[in-house]
Amino acid sequence: MNYTIEIKPETFMVESLSQSFGQAHIPSPLRVSFQTENFIEDGKDRILVDISLEGLLKASRPDNGKILFQPSTFELAGPREKIFWNPDNLKVAIVTCGGLAPGLNNVVQNLVTFLSDRYRVKNIYGVPFGYQGFTHDPLTKRFAFGWRRLDSLSVQNIDFEGGSVLGTGRGHSNPISIVDALMLRDINILFTIGGDGTLAGANAIHEEIKRRKVPIALIGIPKTIDNDVLWVSKTFGFESAVGKAVEALRCAQTEARSAFHGIGLVKIMGRNCGALTATAAVAMNDIDFVLVPEVPICLDGQNGLLNAIVRKVIDKGYITIAVAEGAGQELFPPSEIEKDASGNVKLKDIGKFLQKVITDEFKSRNIETTLKYIDPSYMLRSQTTSADDSVFCAKLGQNAAMAGKTGCMIGYAHERFTHVPLAAAALGKKHLNVNEPLWLSVLAATGQPFQWK
Repeated sequence: MNYTIEIKPETFMVESLSQSFGQAHIPSPLRVSFQTENFIEDGKDRILVDISLEGLLKASRPDNGKILFQPSTFELAGPREKIFWNPDNLKVAIVTCGGLAPGLNNVVQNLVTFLSDRYRVKNIYGVPFGYQGFTHDPLTKRFAFGWRRLDSLSVQNIDFEGGSVLGTGRGHSNPISIVDALMLRDINILFTIGGDGTLAGANAIHEEIKRRKVPIALIGIPKTIDNDVLWVSKTFGFESAVGKAVEALRCAQTEARSAFHGIGLVKIMGRNCGALTATAAVAMNDIDFVLVPEVPICLDGQNGLLNAIVRKVIDKGYITIAVAEGAGQELFPPSEIEKDASGNVKLKDIGKFLQKVITDEFKSRNIETTLKYIDPSYMLRSQTTSADDSVFCAKLGQNAAMAGKTGCMIGYAHERFTHVPLAAAALGKKHLNVNEPLWLSVLAATGQPFQWK
């Protein structure tokens, strides 16, 4: 039987500047600087979004004696044989937004070094303090913050530092004002490095660029220790944060096992995704309870969390609890929803809440206990990267450069770097799938039930 492959028109198609402003015709400098012929071919080099057999079967259907195969696919990121801009005249801006994450400086360093040394780009600027760095007076054309000239020499060794050498910030994502600033500075490519709020802002900026029909490319690079960005199997900073979370769990366990009926309680960042907490717990592999937003908490009753904690402390002598910051929000009374400058809902403090209710439960039963509570939140974000994360950041920066695409972010799926439309990234957030191996490994290690009830 014959097979016909068709790519769905609506499937993860990434916009190219060539579609609106003329074909890319300049030979890539990588042919000389790398002496390579290994370029990505548009329309041909793609990978499947869903590589499962079930997904492949769903993408297939009979059609007049043939099998019509209509899979959803990602376009591969990486260098193209022809580039859109002449590097001699190209102006690039880089901005880091949102909260800190390990690896911000690594991505900036590798992006700048690749653009400067391999593509011979001479005009690269760092925008300070997130989207706020685009603030300017439209009359005087003066910017509130000075932009920083970047080259491979100026970014040497910044990977040894935590945080962002450019500074970061939340909010201030006014697309009209930002595009005004880009045009005022004659910027051709804007690289935005940040999480879901940053990427949503980037999508709005991209839509304003399209509305004005100006040849400015916008490329997003996803960053979050929460690992909650859609279409990305791993975000930079995640592995480094896991390592620091494990350190906190080990300290909590040491405190717990050194006391009579000791309890170590650690709150771990991650907002509404429990991936960081679950991964750290599996890496530790000796945690007794892992609480995540994806599994509602029932405190009371024979099979509730509090009774399980008391039984475990009596049986084992001590316990360690890892709780994600977004877990148990249903336990708090309804109140007015507050949001931060990035539009994220401000979460109630589940760590302090559990500290109180667990202590009160033991008092009510007249059982002696010692509870030590550790909140390492900002320590997870502000450290430098692990070796694996450093390598990942290097590849991210290199794959983001000069593909002639716009309105997309650099994704990562099936061990390959991809282009994902910003509109697709803005569809929602990724959550921990409690039916997949990571959570099942948590249940195997802790022995806790699949659900609290």
